[in-house]
Amino acid sequence: MQLDVSLAATVARETFERMHADVSNFAILFGILIATGVGYDVVATWYPGAAFGYQIGFLFANLIIQAWATLLILDGAGIAPARPWKLRIGSMFGVGLLFGLGVGFGLLLLILPGAYLAGRWLLAVPILLAEDRAVSDALSESWERTGNSWASCTVIAVVAFAWQLAPIAAGLFVETSNEAAQWGWMFLSNTVSQAGWLFGVVAAATFYIALGRRQSGAVEIFG
Repeated sequence: MQLDVSLAATVARETFERMHADVSNFAILFGILIATGVGYDVVATWYPGAAFGYQIGFLFANLIIQAWATLLILDGAGIAPARPWKLRIGSMFGVGLLFGLGVGFGLLLLILPGAYLAGRWLLAVPILLAEDRAVSDALSESWERTGNSWASCTVIAVVAFAWQLAPIAAGLFVETSNEAAQWGWMFLSNTVSQAGWLFGVVAAATFYIALGRRQSGAVEIFG
């Protein structure tokens, strides 16, 4: 296993470049993410009885946006999925559930195992959508393909996760003494957090493309 994080900076740069190249679509996605995130906070704060129902809708909205963003990146790179523009929400839920359970358990152990698993499974959703794989196949293929780049994948996963959680940590020190301040903080914190989530989604697709490009280059050189 190689400890090489050099690819992380390249993928991070390409992630922003790919979003900028399709800024209109990603602006729409980002706006939806902020709106649903603020809606979640509003329901949790003022209508707690409806929080569970909203959370289910919020989860599936995020899955749709994750699939949409991933397919936009693949399409922009000229990669035709096996089943074009099939969102496969049920399968993505399965990947997300196994990913969350595995990474969550790893984080409970010593944090590092969770970060490692997040890196090794980073490519699961792009593989699922691009290659029409089953849930278990997508996770195992991601594990296989990140063998030499696991450290770079882990760096990307950790950066995206920390970016998402930063507003939660900051919220411990932010005082919202009135309703206007609450609304302002909800908007600001969701803008930052959802930007981190979207970065993680696009970075995963970008990493998938980058590793495919490396493999193609190796084939051309070595035959």
